[in-house]
Amino acid sequence: MTSVTLDELRARDRRLDRRLVRQRASAADLAVMIRSGLIAAGYASLALPGTPFEHWDPGVWADCGLLREETTVRPVMWKPGWLDHYDTTALDDAPSRRARRRFDEDVRADLFYRQTMDHATARSRGQRDAVRAAALAGPGDTVICVLPTGSGKSDVVLTRALRNRPRQAFIVVPTVSLALDLERRVQGLLGDDCDRFAYFGAANPSDKERIRGGIAAGSQWLTIAAPEAACTVLAPPLMEAAKRGTLDLIVLDEAHIVTEWGDAFRPAFQAFAGLRQMLLDTAPDGQQAATVLLTGTLDTYSLSTLTRLFPGRHCMLLSGQTTRPEPAWWSAPCRDEDDKREKLIEALRHLPRPALVYTTLHMSTRSTNTSTARSWLADAGFAAMTEIAGNPKPSVRQAAVRGLRLGGTTDEDLDIVVATSAFGLGIDIDDIRSVVHLCVPESVDRLYQEVGRSGRDGCAAASLVLWAPVDMDVASDIARERLIGPDLAWKRWQSMRRGRWVGDELTVDLRAEHAGVTYPSSDANIYWNVQTLAAMDRARMIRRRWPIPQNVPVDAADDEVEAFFDTQRTAATVEVLHSDLDDAASFRSRLTAGRRSTRDAAEAALTAATVLIRGIDECTNQYLARRYRLEDDAGNQFPVSVACGGCPHCRRSGRLPTPAPAHSTLLAGELRAEATDDLQCLSTDGRMSVRLEAPNDRAVRTLVDRLLRRGVLTVVTADPEAVTWPTRTMGPWWVEDFHEWADQLETPWRVPTLLVVDTSVDDTVLARALSRLARQPLGIVLAPRTRRDPSDPRQLLHEAWAPSYEIEDLLRRI
Repeated sequence: MTSVTLDELRARDRRLDRRLVRQRASAADLAVMIRSGLIAAGYASLALPGTPFEHWDPGVWADCGLLREETTVRPVMWKPGWLDHYDTTALDDAPSRRARRRFDEDVRADLFYRQTMDHATARSRGQRDAVRAAALAGPGDTVICVLPTGSGKSDVVLTRALRNRPRQAFIVVPTVSLALDLERRVQGLLGDDCDRFAYFGAANPSDKERIRGGIAAGSQWLTIAAPEAACTVLAPPLMEAAKRGTLDLIVLDEAHIVTEWGDAFRPAFQAFAGLRQMLLDTAPDGQQAATVLLTGTLDTYSLSTLTRLFPGRHCMLLSGQTTRPEPAWWSAPCRDEDDKREKLIEALRHLPRPALVYTTLHMSTRSTNTSTARSWLADAGFAAMTEIAGNPKPSVRQAAVRGLRLGGTTDEDLDIVVATSAFGLGIDIDDIRSVVHLCVPESVDRLYQEVGRSGRDGCAAASLVLWAPVDMDVASDIARERLIGPDLAWKRWQSMRRGRWVGDELTVDLRAEHAGVTYPSSDANIYWNVQTLAAMDRARMIRRRWPIPQNVPVDAADDEVEAFFDTQRTAATVEVLHSDLDDAASFRSRLTAGRRSTRDAAEAALTAATVLIRGIDECTNQYLARRYRLEDDAGNQFPVSVACGGCPHCRRSGRLPTPAPAHSTLLAGELRAEATDDLQCLSTDGRMSVRLEAPNDRAVRTLVDRLLRRGVLTVVTADPEAVTWPTRTMGPWWVEDFHEWADQLETPWRVPTLLVVDTSVDDTVLARALSRLARQPLGIVLAPRTRRDPSDPRQLLHEAWAPSYEIEDLLRRI
């Protein structure tokens, strides 16, 4: 049997190494990390003499699945009878070994991406196409990018932001930690750690003032902030930037939050949609910012919400969804709270760290709440943990993230966070190995998002759901409690519509009261008035216009900014879309129709979560792939590729974990670009051709360089690797393989394109390529003079694709 030393374990595990430095480290915390390290070393044994735990009681080791044999300990496989085991798989085996589950495709990167981000390849076709879409998006356009975790979504928007400097980009993120991560990324790319891009409450006051002033003056080319800051203290300078026409890009990261949490938990995400529309309306024509929405998962209902709240001049949906290959899915029913407690403690004595433990409740005693879960773990001896309850302050979230990342002192290190779903928003910690649910999430979206916090480094992770019958009832009640009924909504609308009218726009008082309201200024009254407007908005009865709160101090902390946002939102402006909303019957009818779709979506999401937890006779990820298959308003469908890190059905069937297959990105909508007028005027109906008498690489390179500078974005050639392309910095452009490009007859790219034809391209492929080229705003064919038209061999290609120019003649003209 293999034997390792403690020094070898410490060298492999920074977390264990830091824990051994920590004063009064918990034996329970240390033992489970030692177990994981020994499993990773091939179930090796550890020699105890000379170690700090040489004289530990054998029971400490036994609790964590470690067998003491004289002077050594070794791990034994953990296969409790309350979990399904259809093969030799143990829940903690692959996560402890950090088995690789996700592999990058290493697609050839476009030159403009390589120049900007210093990467020779893109991680996938999805990332490459998303980078192109974000770079190509024009004034007022909207791009929705749905790409799996770990696919490089931040590069999608940073590429454009960096290339378009000094024009300004504004990125909204849900947490300070994500803002700081992006800031560090940009600083690393620029080789300068002095510039500040993240605006958050705890930042240096002078940095915050400089960012705010720089946005207004146009000198701050990149800003990263939470939506609360965007809609309060940063709104006035953003309006100045938009008015001047220097705001180039608006980004919303983790865009699924708009639907899942925007009505109540973080309403600033939906308020930001209103601010974004104001910024577009304020900008000069042709100088509006493009909008990019980024998310890892999206369902059809959420897609509909995003397209409604963030409309664009041209819109593109780019979907490269793949089910997560990292987590293995496990679930176990519990008789009662005592049974759940015993299973939780046993699991966390074996599961690798760091770990997240989720509950639904933070105060109610109907089932397990965060306080109860934390007390269970403390009684079991776990010390490196914290509790995040309810809607935590940003400073509390930041401290928890810092502790999990080992970003502070050793005494601040955390192995376990016990939290409600609020902690899942936007945390990006690469090496979360275990996620345990002590509840039934009220939607499959919440379940999938919280499980998805693990394995972001592409390595195996464990997902375990421990649930009792009461948890099913709690989930059902929560899924239904957010919907306001038509009768109560009508009463609230009657009171709110007495506000101030300007044309079709109405400014309502969110403190408006009806006969049943005792305290008009209470949080509850404002909450239900907001819910009424949200329900009307979803039913397309109104369109909300969020006011910008005034007098928010620049030096306000994040907690204070959130408080300012909440307290100053006592009014809302809405555009009334129907003239019959003063009629009770019409109002109830419209609201009921909209409420039905919302209720159906909530019930479907709850059902999906419960069937997965109870168990299905199908691969969990196959089921999720159907759940997240998108359909847009035009009826286009976007299937999801299936990967599986392990689930009950696959274990029962003897199937090994399967990584995600490579697949093409699915796109819908359209982004369009035009060539410069001097090039466009040389064509007829968007066509022109260029004749070559003999091969002339220098002339071709010169022509390509000049065409790219005049708006040509795509060069299609039979051998992209064999050509030396221009390397000078210019706008986004890319090279396509002739055969692949010809096979994609339907495409959302409507861009000026150069088709380079040589003798290696047969007539069948050329005919398909010309058919696609004809649908571009400008199609240029570069071909030998003697090449025949594949559709009519009696004429030459340049005769069919007129007007035609000798290459030297065209070079003189442009």
